[in-house]
Amino acid sequence: MNFLTKQSDTFLIGLGALVTAGILLLDIALPLGVADGVLYVALVLIALFAKNKKFIYIGAITGTSLTIAGYFLSPPGGELWQVIANRSIGIFTIWMTAILCLLQHGHSEKMETVHQELEDSVQRRTADLIKSKSDLERESTYVQLHKEIAVAANETRALKDTLKVCLQRICVHAGWPVGHAYLPADQTSNWLEPTKVWYLEDPDRFDTFLKISEATPLGPGVGLPGRVFASGKPAWIIDVTKDSNFPRAQLAEDIGVKAGFAFPLLSGERVLGVMEFFATKSAEPDRDMMEVMEKVGIQLGRAVERQWAEEEIQSSNERLRKLYRRLEMVREEERTRVAREVHDELAQILTALKLELSLLDKKLVVANPPLSNDTQMMLELINNSIQAVKKIAMDLRPPILDDLGLHEAIEWQGQEFEKRTGIHFKFETSKDSVELDIDRSTTIFRIFQETLTNVIRHANAKNIIVQLTGKDNTLTLSVKDDGIGISPEQVSDIRSLGLLGIRERALVWNGNVDILGVHNQGTTVTIDIQRN
Repeated sequence: MNFLTKQSDTFLIGLGALVTAGILLLDIALPLGVADGVLYVALVLIALFAKNKKFIYIGAITGTSLTIAGYFLSPPGGELWQVIANRSIGIFTIWMTAILCLLQHGHSEKMETVHQELEDSVQRRTADLIKSKSDLERESTYVQLHKEIAVAANETRALKDTLKVCLQRICVHAGWPVGHAYLPADQTSNWLEPTKVWYLEDPDRFDTFLKISEATPLGPGVGLPGRVFASGKPAWIIDVTKDSNFPRAQLAEDIGVKAGFAFPLLSGERVLGVMEFFATKSAEPDRDMMEVMEKVGIQLGRAVERQWAEEEIQSSNERLRKLYRRLEMVREEERTRVAREVHDELAQILTALKLELSLLDKKLVVANPPLSNDTQMMLELINNSIQAVKKIAMDLRPPILDDLGLHEAIEWQGQEFEKRTGIHFKFETSKDSVELDIDRSTTIFRIFQETLTNVIRHANAKNIIVQLTGKDNTLTLSVKDDGIGISPEQVSDIRSLGLLGIRERALVWNGNVDILGVHNQGTTVTIDIQRN
């Protein structure tokens, strides 16, 4: 800009010199009565274009000087007073023009100043808007990242799957090619164990770093994850290969990464894990990113704690189910033992007693008829006791279940149910579809017995239809009655121990129970059990 201004001033000076020479020649060529010096106003007007008020003064002074000089250099002519008057008017015109040019110049300077200030203001405002837009876009990406992390953290999935999704989201957001998670060896450990949870933009490129990391557990304060684990705060390393507290960099000549940052997964003040990220080039700390990642770490920490609790609950439930299964097996074994002892020993004793009493009765009929009546009553009591013993043995463990199988046991139990309650029993099955081991057969049979008990207590039914079918690896037992129908509230009532027992028995074999009731149209209980 200064170079252009200098070129413009040089041009105007040259033009002014030519105009001055031309007017001067014209002035001295004309008589005094004709020339009066007004043409020197052109010098002032030319100076106006120079945008420098000293040129206006120079033009006015030069024009005045030459007007006076022309009085002496021009040929004589005209009246003296007219010549002086004309020359004076010329000088007056020059200076009036100079004053007007100076005013115009001042006004132009003010306008340029205002224009420049306005331009500067516009530029500042534009820069502020660009910065605001950039900040808004950055904030928007942070908000979107928080949203994606929240969704991933609250979705029902395993903990490592959640961490993998979050690593991918953060790496894409930050533009860093490597993300990895360290977790404590257990919930009480002070050591971090490397997980197999990674985000790798190029797995082949970072294979060395992956192998080294997965073989390197870290204690508190050791390495990038260790110092984050100890402090509970995010940390940044400009170049891990030059950091004395980054052991993995010492295990290979080129680990493929440079800059690194990590943040803790927090629940209160407790660190539940560490996420680390790496770039292929050195990078100065990004405070905004670290601040955002710290908040993300709190969000993820809550999710980790919740999923740990859920896993612990699932583990506890699994242990309880195994215990329940073991108790059921022990109970069935004890029922079988007691049933066998009752049937084999007590029934034999009663049978022997009946035989001896029958012999005694035959002798008393002749020897002492009144006593024969007593023995007949005793024989009747023994017969009733034998039947009761058989019933007890059958209730404890029906031999038909062990001897003939599930199909015959269900059919026998249904017929006994019909005799005892008057509720019509119908059984539909394909014998080829019900092959099960004795433990699963026992579970199905006990579920069937519990279902019949519920029908007696609650259904007020007249008919039941039982179906036993098999498909692929699943055995299905369906019991349908035509009673009052169970309500959804009763199905979900945790105080319903009978239904709870049915579900727990099925869960032991990865089974499923579905209970559907229709008001005044009955209830259908469907149990699916895996064959193996």
